[in-house]
Amino acid sequence: MSKSSPLIFENSHEDGSVAALQMLVSDIFTWELMYQLSQFAIKVLVANYPDVIVASGNKKKIDDDAKTTLIDRGPSYVVSLVHSMYVTTRGLMHLYYLWDASNIQKMHIGSAGDYHWVHLEVAKTNIMFLAYLLYDLVHIIMQYPKLGGFDTIMHHMLFALCSMINGTYGIMAFQFGWLITGEASTVFLNWRWFLLKSNRDNGTLIDNVNTMFAASFFLCRVVMYTAGILHLYIFSLPELKSLVQPEFSGVPVSLLGITCGC
Repeated sequence: MSKSSPLIFENSHEDGSVAALQMLVSDIFTWELMYQLSQFAIKVLVANYPDVIVASGNKKKIDDDAKTTLIDRGPSYVVSLVHSMYVTTRGLMHLYYLWDASNIQKMHIGSAGDYHWVHLEVAKTNIMFLAYLLYDLVHIIMQYPKLGGFDTIMHHMLFALCSMINGTYGIMAFQFGWLITGEASTVFLNWRWFLLKSNRDNGTLIDNVNTMFAASFFLCRVVMYTAGILHLYIFSLPELKSLVQPEFSGVPVSLLGITCGC
């Protein structure tokens, strides 16, 4: 017997789809508000403390270009910095609380039992992540290609689709935890951007930030990602296959394949 498809984000909130979508809209406006406040703050700081915000160079044009870049693109990097710190912290919390759960409890909210509340917390993070992707996608298109090219747009659209699949069917909570923790390296990538764009491309600080970026990238996006893939496809493969069954999530094979590809 087939299982009817759930409403979008039906498994992402105890009160169902409408409440989850309201959270999504609220989160989008939160990110946009942060962008506007960041832009205002950067303009004020650049206007009143130009020599502090931008290190003096040998050419005035270089300093002026740096100030313009910080005002135009800096707000997006501020929001990205806040987003990466927040979701990394929550991702680590999700991994901690789901660590002792069984493989199927890690994957499916309907089978989570005592871990049901953790899945709802994962869903909150997932909705916040999707809200960020949608907010950022608008700014990328508006400033194209300054904030990213076609590859960035496709990246955001693919992960937005995976986010909607997981949130709708209530699946892959533990896997989302180790995937979103990879945003830890984005913290240092954004920090590095601000140093470079403010003419601070030499010295101990930029060297340390480069080292922290490389280390965090290796740990989160190589070591942790590889461990997560091995856990999913070797140690959790029977549970992964069972997700398509009606007694579990009933997610179509095609959609499960898409989200596993993320």
